[in-house]
Amino acid sequence: MAATNQKEEAATEYVESHKVLQLIDNMTAMLVFHQPKNPRKFLIENLEKLKIAQESGFHFPTLISDENLVAVFDILDPIQRGYITRDQYTTALQTLGVEKFNNYPIGAEINQINKQTFLREAKEGLSKSAATYKE
Repeated sequence: MAATNQKEEAATEYVESHKVLQLIDNMTAMLVFHQPKNPRKFLIENLEKLKIAQESGFHFPTLISDENLVAVFDILDPIQRGYITRDQYTTALQTLGVEKFNNYPIGAEINQINKQTFLREAKEGLSKSAATYKE
């Protein structure tokens, strides 16, 4: 029994430390979202993109596009002041599924986070969330 528990623990540690479940979840979500005619080719291409992102530090592609992020900002700034509050920023990133982000980006000190800052922080946070490799 002890050997079985050790193997289970080692397997669990491996899966968690290498983010295997997150990788499978992200790849499945991308497949369902894009519904490519050739799923295997699509998976291979996205795994290659992940490898490039890991090696180069480039952002890994996510389901949320730049246009989507602009739309989120614009919804939060309906009178086009050019900024959102820190609370809006935090809530938006959490709603988008970003787990780790800069809590005090440029503009937070005056409670005015502009679109450029929001987009940069959102892309970086989404990329980190989509980074299904050991950091």
